[in-house]
Amino acid sequence: MYQSDTYAWLGGGTTVPESRNRGVQKALIKSRIEHGLGNGVSTFAVETLAPVVGEGNISFDNLRKVGFRQAFHRKNFKL
Repeated sequence: MYQSDTYAWLGGGTTVPESRNRGVQKALIKSRIEHGLGNGVSTFAVETLAPVVGEGNISFDNLRKVGFRQAFHRKNFKL
């Protein structure tokens, strides 16, 4: 988590394959939010892949479950 004043960015969160589907990622997200709240953060930001119709997106779903909402969609470009 990177914090600047009352803002924080939760970047680079991932779970190693052998620990997936056990609630680890959601627990890490909640832990970082609690840490930020304890340090005066009032606004959190995070990014993940946009959901695709018909495909699962566990990271997006975990962020929604802990209270994040999608603010905008940013296109990524590939070379």
